[in-house]
Amino acid sequence: MTMRVKARYVFLAFVPYFVFYFALQSLITVSQYDLLTFIDVQIPFIPEFVWVYHTIIPVIITTCFMLFQKKEIFGLLLYSHLTAGAILCLFYILFPSFYPRENFVNTNTLSGILVELTRTIDGAHNTFPSGHVTFSWLLAFCVGLSERGKRCSFLKHTYFIWAILISISTLTLKQHYFIDVLSGGILAAIVFNIFKNVKNFPELLD
Repeated sequence: MTMRVKARYVFLAFVPYFVFYFALQSLITVSQYDLLTFIDVQIPFIPEFVWVYHTIIPVIITTCFMLFQKKEIFGLLLYSHLTAGAILCLFYILFPSFYPRENFVNTNTLSGILVELTRTIDGAHNTFPSGHVTFSWLLAFCVGLSERGKRCSFLKHTYFIWAILISISTLTLKQHYFIDVLSGGILAAIVFNIFKNVKNFPELLD
């Protein structure tokens, strides 16, 4: 696949989701569900994890262009992300949740400033399930199924560790509840297993 073809499909896979996501942020401002558990209360706020949190888009885009050479794996990633994105938006409409923002960010540090900027851009609504967790685990699953992932266990394990760190970052930044992370991982596993045996991605991507 050429870089131009990949760029077109990467745009198709992610841009519509972000458009709907931020539109829903503005339209749905009332939270109907309290998902706070004792686990969330015990997790400390660690602003330094914001640097991990923001690796999500660069890692996904870089991996799409540099790692996935076969249409089968690229198609798996594309359609699983499109499906997961649609399901996430549906949940945000039918099951609106809100993570209360507390004023505990130290803006005297670079990490604290980035957390404040993140919260300005990305509101506290639409937490369930976590999109960060869903997309990071989908990418890790796809890398594990790819030829390079199968040949290099270090590469595969690196992506799984990265997905774990992304999941932790959503909790330590108080962006998501524990149930958001759990449901995001489950959603990723379900969607991945639905599409991993599809054989006609080459025709779909021609």
